[in-house]
Amino acid sequence: QKGIHCRFGMKGVIAENHFDLSRNAITLLGGQRRYILAHPNQCSNMNLLPRGHPSARHSAVDWSNPDLETFPTFKDAEVNEVVMQPGDVLYLPTNWFHYIISLELNMQCNTRSGGEKIYRDEITECGF
Repeated sequence: QKGIHCRFGMKGVIAENHFDLSRNAITLLGGQRRYILAHPNQCSNMNLLPRGHPSARHSAVDWSNPDLETFPTFKDAEVNEVVMQPGDVLYLPTNWFHYIISLELNMQCNTRSGGEKIYRDEITECGF
């Protein structure tokens, strides 16, 4: 994916937890977005859908209502949270997990700058 990509988000829109194979720089131009981020070393707690699944690289856990009986390791996941405000820029390294919630009408632009082999071991251990 090359170039700059811009998108609008309506309040309540969610991007389910996943990781990307490239670096990402995200700029929020308006509104607010909540990002929950996890280091690739949390892969075993993310309960990823398997390679070959249409949503591979995404968590099987519904983060808005996690079922801890089905996904008991999810409670051990260590995450960081940031609420982006207009003008904020977030650098998201290759293979980092992110779950996004639009807190209000918002607009963001992002650009990817290729992938790195960093954190490959952690992601490979999860089957990717």
